[in-house]
Amino acid sequence: MPHAVMKLLENMPMPWEQIRDVKVLYHITGAITFVNEIPWVIEPVYIAQWGTMWIMMRREKRDRRHFKRMRFPPFDDEEPPLDYADNVLDVEPLEAIQIELDPDEDGAVAKWFYDHKPL
Repeated sequence: MPHAVMKLLENMPMPWEQIRDVKVLYHITGAITFVNEIPWVIEPVYIAQWGTMWIMMRREKRDRRHFKRMRFPPFDDEEPPLDYADNVLDVEPLEAIQIELDPDEDGAVAKWFYDHKPL
């Protein structure tokens, strides 16, 4: 896998983040762009964040607010390629999926649990 693609995928916003701003490194000719950041999260926090996502996504799927069945085939051979400026540029990102944290039970983690770089 090309390094630029790997860095892009590893810095993609998680479901509990609406957007993520990252530092980017451009080549002088503009031929390639790298995401110049490493997502540092300790393993127990990462597992806890994804555990809450699993619970919330099960609830979302049950309630069917954001989940839609995919039509196959997703693209037709006759269909022209999508243009980024026309289809993606003006679209607002979906709201982040976050579980309601109880101030009494979860007070110790409530401030930093959904941060980009917790602890």
